[in-house]
Order: sequence, then structure tokens, then C-alpha cells
Amino acid sequence: MFKFLTYLSRNYITIWLSTVFGFLLLIGLLDSLANGGDILSGDGKFTDTFRYMFYRAPVIFDRIFVFTLVVAALLVFVRLIRNHELVALLGFGISVTKQILLLTPIVLACSFGSILFINFAMPPAVRALQAWGIGEYKIKNITDQNPLWMEDGSSIIRAAGRPGMNELSNMEIFERDENGTVTKSIFVELAVYDGRGWVLKNVQKIDIEGADGEARKAEIDNSGRRWETIHTPATIARLAAEPRDISLRDMRNFSEKGNSGAKPRFAYNFWFWHRWTRPLAALILLLCAAPIMQRTGRQDTGDRALLAGLALGFIFLIIDGAMATFATTGGMVVSWAILFPLALFALFGAFLVIQTESLGLRRG
Repeated sequence: MFKFLTYLSRNYITIWLSTVFGFLLLIGLLDSLANGGDILSGDGKFTDTFRYMFYRAPVIFDRIFVFTLVVAALLVFVRLIRNHELVALLGFGISVTKQILLLTPIVLACSFGSILFINFAMPPAVRALQAWGIGEYKIKNITDQNPLWMEDGSSIIRAAGRPGMNELSNMEIFERDENGTVTKSIFVELAVYDGRGWVLKNVQKIDIEGADGEARKAEIDNSGRRWETIHTPATIARLAAEPRDISLRDMRNFSEKGNSGAKPRFAYNFWFWHRWTRPLAALILLLCAAPIMQRTGRQDTGDRALLAGLALGFIFLIIDGAMATFATTGGMVVSWAILFPLALFALFGAFLVIQTESLGLRRG
């Protein structure tokens, strides 16, 4: 049995790495072509295309790695069918259930390895793309149309611009008392991080406490005010990033009550648990794929079964993406959004396994 395990695992890892490389190259090229105008604008060079592809690779990998895992499993079975090795496995008593069990360790290893890679490689890549301000990172940057709101102690801060990675512009700081009532509004034209903290320039303030609707004029503050905060350019970059583009630690931190995040807490909570459950999703898709690929006829090439398996993988991605949209916009409870596609495909996979095993017993 160990020899079968080693043989299938070696085939799987080889096919999976080739599949990942092919997908990253293809999608990266298409992505760079779509943003070629931005890449080559100004002082851009042709080599910047490869730099862009390098930065985008972890982000693309995060979106596709579950699909590549199921594609690799399907291609392993295609190889077994075409080499007439699947018949030999069944002849040695390696049923579809045992085939799934033999492939489970390598699928889990690749899944957790992918999560580890994404967790450490994607955040710095996203920060580099933010600093570059290219493609979607130019659109999703901090602007008047897409301001950054954050909570800092008892204050609420709104920033409507980021001229550079160490700068914030058009800031409004709303200071509150212990009851949450706004007592002072401070307008800042520019905040610059000098390595020790944020220096505020062109500051105006309005005392709101006790105004009772009375109009008050903003006063210029020339006291050399600094913004005393734990936030640095690195934390601002994490806040400005999409919830799924940060590390698990940051997702967990922003999902806790009282911690600041650019998006609602439930959005960070969803992506935290979504990433952790991807190994389970890969196993469930393997549960669905293995029965589909049981083709033992002499003329079988596995092509039709491969197409059926790919279609199943696409359907899973569509349903999973729809659940993600509902959960991150507050339209569905996070736990239901994560569990629904997993439970649906787990039941379908179990049905396929039972049907395949029953058919095998009748033939036997």
C-alpha cells in the first residue's frame, strides 16, 4: 500500500506544480496585457511587465489554488486511465474510497503549503502594488471616492488621499469623549510619517462640544501637532487592502471587536475562516472527482470525465464566490456562507462514491 501511496503522491505533486505554473503564467500574461498601458506609462519599461507579474503571482495563486488542486487530481486519474493503471489498482483491491484515502495526505500537504505561502508572500506583494499604484490598486487606493475610515482609541479618522506610502492627505479627525460624543473636529491637509510618528501639516480645528447647533469657525492650529497613534505606513497599507489580501493574523485582529478595519468585522471574519477551510474544500472536491474518473474501458481516455470534473470545479467556484459576496456584504451569516458549498458538495461526493462502490460490487 505504501508503494501505491508514494506513486500517486509523486504523480500528484509533479502534475500540481506544472498546473500551478501554467495557470500563473497564462493568467499573469493576460493580466499584464490588460494593464499594459499603466505598466508602460511614464518611465515604465518592458521589464516592468515581469515585475508586475511577479508581484501579482501570490494574489492570483490565492484565487486559483483550490481549483489547481482539483485539476491536478483529475489529471492524475487521466494518466492512470490512459496507462491502464486504474484497472490494475482496482484489480489490487484499491477501490475509489481507498484511492481517495491514498491521495488525501498529498492534497492536504499541498493545501496547507499553499496557505502558508499565501500568508507570507501575498501581503508584501500587495503593499508593493499599492506603492506602485497600478491597475486595480490605483482604483482601490485611498481617494475621495474610496476614503479610509479607521478607529484610533477614542477618535474616528477619515483619510481621503494617500500621495505616497508614508503620507495621508485630506484627513479629518473626530475626537470623542467617554460617551462617544464628538467634541472636536480636526482637519489636516497632509500627514507625513517621519519614522517616529505622523507630522500634521496645515491643521484646522473646530470645537464642537457645547455648540448646541451654533455655527463655529475653524481655527488654524500652528502648534506643530502630531498624530499620536500605533498606526504606521505598514498598518495603513493593511487597512487599505482588501480583507482577503492580508495575512491570517491581520484578518483575525481586524475581525475582533474594537479593532479598526477598513471593512466591517464580518468581512475579515469570513475571509479568515474561508482561507482556513480551503484544505477541507480540496478534500471535498477530491471526493467528487475520484468517482467521476472511474473509467476502465479499453478505449477510455478520460477526456469526457475530465471535462465533467472541470465543470464540477467551476460550479463549486461559482457557488463559493456567490456565498463570499453575500457574506462580505452582510447578506448572509459567515458560518452559513462557508459551510453551504462545502456541505452541498460533500453530500454530492458521498453520493457519487456510494454509487460507484455499489456499481463495482455488482460487477464483482
